[in-house]
Amino acid sequence: MSQQKPENRLGDALSPYLLQHAGNPVAWQPWDREALAMARSLDKPILLSIGYSACHWCHVMAHESFENDEIAERMNAYFVNIKVDREERPDLDQIYQLSHQLLTGRGGGWPLTLFLDPAGHAPFFAGTYFPPEPRYGMIAFGDLLERIHQVWSTRRDELRAQHLQVQEALQAVATPTPAGDADLDSALDSLSAEAGARFDPDNGGFGGGPKFPQAPLLAALAEVDGEHPAQMLGDTLSAMARHGLHDHLGGGFFRYCVDAVWEIPHFEKMLSDNALLLGLYAHAAARWKRADFHAVCERLVEWLEREMSLDNGGFAASLDADSEDGEGAYYVWSRKAVAETLTSAEHDLFSARFGLDGPPNFEGEHWHLVIARSRGELVEEDLDEDEIDARLESARQRLLAARQERPAPGLDDKMMASWNGLVIENLALAGKLLGHEDWLERSARALDAVAVNLFGQEPPRAVWRNGRSAQTALLDEHANVLLACLQLLGWRFETRWLNLARRIARRIMSQFTDAASGALHLTPSDHETLLTRPLAHADDATPAGAGQAALGLARLGHLLGDTALLDAARRAIEAARGDIERSALAHATLLRAWHGLEHPRPQVLLAGPEDPVADWHRQLAGRDDCEVYRLPPDLAAEDLPEQLQYLVDSERGVVMVCMGQRCLTPVHALADLQAQLSEGAD
Repeated sequence: MSQQKPENRLGDALSPYLLQHAGNPVAWQPWDREALAMARSLDKPILLSIGYSACHWCHVMAHESFENDEIAERMNAYFVNIKVDREERPDLDQIYQLSHQLLTGRGGGWPLTLFLDPAGHAPFFAGTYFPPEPRYGMIAFGDLLERIHQVWSTRRDELRAQHLQVQEALQAVATPTPAGDADLDSALDSLSAEAGARFDPDNGGFGGGPKFPQAPLLAALAEVDGEHPAQMLGDTLSAMARHGLHDHLGGGFFRYCVDAVWEIPHFEKMLSDNALLLGLYAHAAARWKRADFHAVCERLVEWLEREMSLDNGGFAASLDADSEDGEGAYYVWSRKAVAETLTSAEHDLFSARFGLDGPPNFEGEHWHLVIARSRGELVEEDLDEDEIDARLESARQRLLAARQERPAPGLDDKMMASWNGLVIENLALAGKLLGHEDWLERSARALDAVAVNLFGQEPPRAVWRNGRSAQTALLDEHANVLLACLQLLGWRFETRWLNLARRIARRIMSQFTDAASGALHLTPSDHETLLTRPLAHADDATPAGAGQAALGLARLGHLLGDTALLDAARRAIEAARGDIERSALAHATLLRAWHGLEHPRPQVLLAGPEDPVADWHRQLAGRDDCEVYRLPPDLAAEDLPEQLQYLVDSERGVVMVCMGQRCLTPVHALADLQAQLSEGAD
């Protein structure tokens, strides 16, 4: 092992996750042409390690193995070592997570560890976390390196025969599944049945521990008629808000809970999860008049502004689970710390509310806050509900201020187009539904940051940090920013947002759509050649890019009366029908898009002078059963189709309702509009 090692090249990386490994003794390389060429010329396998900044076990493996000089020496001698941030490169992550599943028969996760043939980048061994010494039936990482080196040196032909099979399987998965005879209603029934089979009626959510929010599924259930879908949605939202997934002091939600009862989370906070949950709670708060859900939204937005906002107007990607005091240390409490922070009037009430008068629930000595008693169970003499609320809020503010004095979890401060698109859309939706104009203004700032820093380039870029952008934008970036544009256009019809939406839609059709089938791929057609070109059909923690794109194309198509956009959305759904039929649960966003195409929500177009149209717009803004756009009087003719331009030129208030591709007679009074919407609903 005396061979000279290449240098660690991560020092110039944009990603905070890669920069965390720039000081390792491992000669880490970014995934680029230079690293891949090095592996081919040295004829060494690639050791590919994929993770992300907020990943606890990624930090553990880094400390145990990648900072270990002896292990690093073996890595450098035997392999070309490539480190990938899965948030920067979701295309690589998707391909190699699926490869892990094909090789091992198990789901993957992070850190993801693979060994690739240097010639074609096909994997021949895959795993996740490996310890530095044998533990819990797992091989020590150093021993694994020796074995892989030996097998590569002596049995290379066998390995190449194996990874050829993996490549063939990946190609098969990247081909749309033929559709059967199932229609939309049967697919929706399948979704409800599959969700019902996994629903936990005692605790909310789906499956046992670890338990994830599964926001794309919840979004689909919100649009499915029937008592059982509504019950699954409502019970899950209530459970997540009440228990340990929710940060009761600072607002927002953690990534997932390690148990089935939502008590103890894995403490990282992701922008994407919180964006999606914000929209779900806002919708539920408006639907069911739930003040507690409204409060969840307010706390979540406070957290976004306080801890996740970037100077350019966008939002950061994530907060780590770990601080310098350990995993979760920033968030948990001792009784002594609570008693020292609160007044005597606050202490007993807060302790009863959040379970500090019971046994510790975190590692046997600390408390992670969960709501243990409802307000009605907090009985104190001469206290009414308003006084209880005032004391609890005062206690929350004191404890939050004290918590902010602790060593904070690390912030991954890169701005990601895909996740910013999600938060812009859902923050704007929440602002409209719950009447927060300031949330809409904040969404607009973020959209302008994404438009300038990422989509102001050609091709658009995926991530931005400290004045630099990187990585070609994939389908998710395009689709999520398209939906963000459309959501904000419903609040304020800005020409720059409309033009951005049009440009994104054109790119989706030209760069991501398969000409033969209409299927939508994750990567653009001019992307670097990878092991396969994956489809974007299946949801994971975030909605599938194909589903989001179909939703956006259809909505923009209806706004502009553009049948080409509607046809592209329909073809994308048709190409995915076989996958939807095979598992409605895994393709909930595509199913939402299918439902939206067959049953489009009414579109309301307002135009004319400020009085009375501004008031009409305010009255309609909080409705979630239609799409409302107010066309400004100075909108140029080229910015709208000809059939709508006459609305803009109207000298008195006018409103037109379109049901899909059929528009009703324009009217000039809000009462007439309400009647048309009521008739349409019937």
